[in-house]
Amino acid sequence: MCDIQKKLGQALLWSACRHHVGEVILSHVFADLRIEASKSPDVTLFTRFRKHFNLLQSTSTNGDDFQCVLSHYESSAIDGTAHAFTNMCQATVLNLAQSELLIRRDDYLEFIELCVLFLKGDTVGQDVKFKRPGALHKARWMAKLLYSIKICLLEQQIKLLPAGTITTQQQVSKMRDFVNFATLVYSQWWMTCHSSADAPWRHLEFFHTLIRYEIVHADISRSAVKALRNHLWYLTEEMVPLAIFSTSTPSATRRAIADSLIAIKPANGLKVPQHRSGMGFGKPVFPTTISPTTTLADLVGADSWFFFEILQLDPAFLTEDVDAWSESAAYQTSLKNLQAVNVVNDCAERGVKLSADFLSSAKGEEHYQNVLQVVERDRKKTPCLRKRKKPSPELGVSQQTGQYSDKKCRTYVSLQISLTDSLPISPILGEIGL
Repeated sequence: MCDIQKKLGQALLWSACRHHVGEVILSHVFADLRIEASKSPDVTLFTRFRKHFNLLQSTSTNGDDFQCVLSHYESSAIDGTAHAFTNMCQATVLNLAQSELLIRRDDYLEFIELCVLFLKGDTVGQDVKFKRPGALHKARWMAKLLYSIKICLLEQQIKLLPAGTITTQQQVSKMRDFVNFATLVYSQWWMTCHSSADAPWRHLEFFHTLIRYEIVHADISRSAVKALRNHLWYLTEEMVPLAIFSTSTPSATRRAIADSLIAIKPANGLKVPQHRSGMGFGKPVFPTTISPTTTLADLVGADSWFFFEILQLDPAFLTEDVDAWSESAAYQTSLKNLQAVNVVNDCAERGVKLSADFLSSAKGEEHYQNVLQVVERDRKKTPCLRKRKKPSPELGVSQQTGQYSDKKCRTYVSLQISLTDSLPISPILGEIGL
């Protein structure tokens, strides 16, 4: 990213895929709980579960049959103020899942379905079927989450198997602690990751939730908070203004952010951030102190105006009442410009996965090289595809080389791979956030 800024000759907005941030937190929590003692690259607990999955009852055509063999979330095991907190988390997840179930697919859909099954605990009259555990990938945590929830749900059946067949005695309670955290807390974060405008509010809300989780499990809370402190991308001075465009952020908070911005508005805009670390244009500095009482308005700083500068936003609406923003022309224009900001890169990963699957099935080196040549030719032919039209001369995009030369080039580049009819694969569209 620093090299890109240097070549473009300007500072860029820094962000991170919010799903990946969540996966980093899960990875730290899983490691700190010491669920897996093996030093092998593979998690032996998961490999044993996949190997012996056929020994477990995984299908029921009558939900009543599964009531006695599934181990759901046990709220009764939590007392006092922690019980009220977890009940609130449980209700939030189940409420979010109602809409998410309608728009998710594949393993994302399975994750939400498993969260609902684990937290709701009611299978009466329902057909229940667990999908056979799929392949594991070291870089992605979704498959590991699916494994973990299934292991907890099938805990009673696993106990009937010889010791060590799937889980050891020490792993059972640790795995349940991990799944409780993943379904009650992480799933909220994951299901609200897609909105760029909501990112600062959800990020701070997630941080506060992790702090509060100490009353449920202190070790998990400390581990998660420590991991998140290294990824406060949406709580930097430059990204906090995103929240004023969020309908999920309370109106009072949006007003407070606007007032803080107006109080420190520079006379001639802010072309370059002033509080970055590193050489050249550097990278944003994360806030050093965040407490349970920290608000988004507290995180506004001088560099917050760089957000308006780089995205060419009109701040005229800031002086108006929050309820009137939606009718402001300046606000609506700025809202359209925010479409350039992506906070998850799932689209790119799906494109890479599709292309990787095809290339791995190529029969021979010649076939493999043909695919790469077609991709290279297509990239040179159509180098600018974000707007799906002929590149504008103002962007400085060369039709022959596909290289960007203008300093006004923004943070995102689109990549489309179109393969010839002779190759058995559909066009793939991927988006790479630089």
